[in-house]
Formats: sequence, structure tokens, C-alpha cells
Amino acid sequence: MGIAPPERDPFVYDPVIFLAPARSHSSVVAAMVGAHPELYGFPELILFDFSIIGERLDAPPAIGKVPPGWNPVIGLERALAQLHVGKQGMEEIKEARLWLEARRSWTGAHVMDHLLGLIGPLRGVEKSPETVNGEDKLTRVAEAYPRARFIHLTRHPVTAQKSVQAYYGLFDHPIHCARGWLNQHRRIVQFCRTLEADRYLLVRSEDVLNDPQTHLRLIAGWLGIRTDAEALTSMMHPERSPYANTEVAGGNDLTFLQQPSPHPVELPPSLDPPLHWNMPEDLWSEIVSLAGELGYE
Repeated sequence: MGIAPPERDPFVYDPVIFLAPARSHSSVVAAMVGAHPELYGFPELILFDFSIIGERLDAPPAIGKVPPGWNPVIGLERALAQLHVGKQGMEEIKEARLWLEARRSWTGAHVMDHLLGLIGPLRGVEKSPETVNGEDKLTRVAEAYPRARFIHLTRHPVTAQKSVQAYYGLFDHPIHCARGWLNQHRRIVQFCRTLEADRYLLVRSEDVLNDPQTHLRLIAGWLGIRTDAEALTSMMHPERSPYANTEVAGGNDLTFLQQPSPHPVELPPSLDPPLHWNMPEDLWSEIVSLAGELGYE
């Protein structure tokens, strides 16, 4: 017999949710924002893919995740272990899994509430690329937290797609990667249009990584939290996060876990795709149009 979910008030918490497809520099940027003294950066919790936690626990590892057999719950288990006992060893991870198994009927929002209660008075910062994979997932998080603030994090369509191809071994599928970039960002844009204007912010990941002081200050100001030098310096050190290591593999982008310190990134001077992609003209025209809306010239 599992533990019944508690009553919840969706207006109690106001987390910061990053909306970004995979390979958008979201691990490092979200960790930088989450390092602010008034915030708490979670690993990837992936709490809104399914209606209840039991479905999440029973779901197979996501296709394409690396390394093979990637545990889709490991980020959530790491967060529970860290916040329950202050450690993320194998025994603590097992205990976190048992905690979840006893609460299979809970929704993702119930578990998120539990985590947000443990970090209070800090505000939680979370990013899971899976959240932008469907309208149903975005609807779940929006209904769960009517006071949440959303950051739409983007990456240039050429470098983003090159990164997807390299990370998932999709060098022979540039059109598939292009459609993925277009569909996911289009879905995020449409979702953000349903929100009040002060609840979402469009941020280019390249701006944060190439000029962090300026853009971290803008994000902090938008959130209504400290923008002083001490706070900004704290945001420059995502490697200090208890989740920025590979002692327990998973819970964030593997590249970030191996090298969590921020560094400048490439911002191409144009939106032209590599010729060898043989990109259909109509598809790339749609990408160029959406990229322009997202601030890429």
C-alpha cells in the first residue's frame, strides 16, 4: 500500500523553469542561474512527462540517451538523496528510489512540491529537455505552478543541430535534426504566448556564455532577486553545485558533468546551413524565419 499524495496548493511555489531542447547549453546556463544565492539549481527532474510517478518509474530509458541504459530518474534520485541526507552515494540513491516507489500515485507536482519545500526559502530552478517534447507536458507544468516563471533558452540552429548530430550519432540525419529544432522551439513559442508577458523571458544561451555578467544580471533583475557583484560572482560558478559531477552518472548533460565550468561558445555569423546537409529550401526557410524571431540574424 503506497503513501497517498498530500493535498496541494498550486499557488504556494513559484519555481523557475527552463524551456529548451536538448543541446541548447541548458545544463550549464540553468546551473549558473541556479547558483544565485536566492535560488537552488536542481538536476534534470523530468517530472512532467507522465501523469503520475509510477508511470515515470516504469518507463524505459529514453532512446538516444548516453551512456546506454541511461536512468531517466537518476536526476530526481540525486536531488532526493542530496536533500534528504546530504549525500548522493549508491545507498542514498537506493533509498531515494524506495521513497519514490512508495509514492507511485503522486503526480510530478507533488514530488516537486516536496523538493521545493526542502529548499525553502530558496526558489527552485529546473530544466528538463523532455518538458518541451509535447504540449501535454507543458500544460502539466503550467497547471501545476500558475506562478512559475519560464525562461525560453535558445541556441543557434546550425550549432544546435551540429551538437545534436554529434551527441546522438545522427550525422546522416540532418533533416530529422532540423525538424526537431524547428518543432520544439515552435512549441515553446506557442506555449509562451499563452502566458502573461512577465512570466516568460527569451534568452539566447550564447549571450549568457559569451557575456555572462550582463545577461545574468538581466535574468536576476527579471526574477526580482539580487543583482549585486557577490550574487553575480556566485552565478559564475556552477561547478560548485552538488550535482555538477560524475560521481553518480546522470542527472544532467554528460558534457556538462565532465566540464561544468562555463566557457565562451561559437555564435555563427549567418544562418546558412552546411552544404552537405542538403537541406530542403522550404524547411530551412521556416527555420530562418523562426530563428529571426528568436534573435538570430
